[in-house]
Amino acid sequence: MKIKKTEFGIIDQQIVYEYILSNSNGLSLSVITYGGIITKIIMPDKTGKLEEITTNMTTLDEIVKARPFHGSIVGPVAGRISNARYKEDEEVIELVKNESSNTLHGGPTGLDTKIWDADTMELDNEIQLQLTTELPDGENGFPGNVKVKVTYTLNEADEVSIHYEANTNKKTLFNPTNHVYFNLTGDYHETVYDHELQINSNQYAPLKEDNMPTGELKAVKDTPFDLREGKRLETVILNKNEEISSRNGLDHPFLLDHSTSEPSVKLTHNGSGRVVEVETDSEAIVVYTHNKAQESETGKDRSLGEHTGVTLETQQLPDAVNLENFGSVWLEPGHPFESTTTFKFSLMD
Repeated sequence: MKIKKTEFGIIDQQIVYEYILSNSNGLSLSVITYGGIITKIIMPDKTGKLEEITTNMTTLDEIVKARPFHGSIVGPVAGRISNARYKEDEEVIELVKNESSNTLHGGPTGLDTKIWDADTMELDNEIQLQLTTELPDGENGFPGNVKVKVTYTLNEADEVSIHYEANTNKKTLFNPTNHVYFNLTGDYHETVYDHELQINSNQYAPLKEDNMPTGELKAVKDTPFDLREGKRLETVILNKNEEISSRNGLDHPFLLDHSTSEPSVKLTHNGSGRVVEVETDSEAIVVYTHNKAQESETGKDRSLGEHTGVTLETQQLPDAVNLENFGSVWLEPGHPFESTTTFKFSLMD
C-alpha cells in the first residue's frame, strides 16, 4: 500500500494538495485538501482494466467556481434547512440563505470550502488520510466553534471508509455527509441507467415542490421508491411518478433498515462487473441521480451530462431539526459526534 502527495492547485495563496492512496489490488482513492474532496476513485473492471468510477470537475478553479459538491465533505448540516432557521429552546437561530429561502449544505461557506490540514498514517493492511478543520462560532449563523476531523481509510480488503468526528463548545447542529458520485461504467459520458440500485429501506421521505421533506415517512411498498430487491436505475429515473419526473430523477431521502445483516445500499453494473456496497451507522441516505448537467470550462469533453452519476449521501434525515420524528442532529459540548460510512468495492461472481 502506498500514499502519494502532489500539488493540485492554489487558492488564496495556499497550496491545495492531492493525496492518492493505493492498495495492491489496483484500487485507489484520491482526495484534495480543499473541501476534503474525493477527486477520483479508480478500480479494475472484470477484465482487469483500471478506470475512474467517480465523476468530478477537472481543475481546482472549476471546483471553486462551480461548487458542484462532487466528492466533497458536506456540512455542518447536509441537505436543506427550511426557511434557514431553527429553534433552540425558545430562541430562533437565523442561518444564511443560499438556496431560495433555505440553507443548503451548511450555507455559502460549508466544510466543502475549507482548506483542511492533513496527516497520513500507514499501517500493515490499511492507510489513512486524516483531515482536520474548524468552523468558527457564528459562521453562516451556526453557533459554536466546531472542531471537525474526517479520516479516509483504504485497506487491502478493497474498502474505503469515511469516519467523521466533531466537538463543539456551544450547542449546535451537525449532520455531515460525502457527496461522491459513482459511475461504474468507467466512462463519465455514459449515464447510470444500466446500473442496478438496491436500498435496504422500508420508508422514504416525500418532498414538497421546493425539495423540502413534507415531514412524512411513507412505505416504499408498491411505489417506484421500493428498491429493496434492486431496480435498474433507468426504470426509476425515467418513472412517470410525479415526485420523480418533476425532478428529472431521484433526489430523495430513504430511512435505512438496520435490523438486517444486508448492506445498507448496493450499486451494481453488469457490463463492467463492478459492485459498490455501502455500510453505515447513519439512519438515512439521500439518493441524487445528477438530474442537471454540469458544464466544464475545460471543454465539452469534461462536461458531465444529466444522469451520469449517482450519489449516495449517508446522513440523518434532512431538516430533522425542524421536523418531529426525523431524528436528532444536535451536537452538544461534552458529547462528541462520531459516524462511519464504508464503501466496499468488488467484482461480480
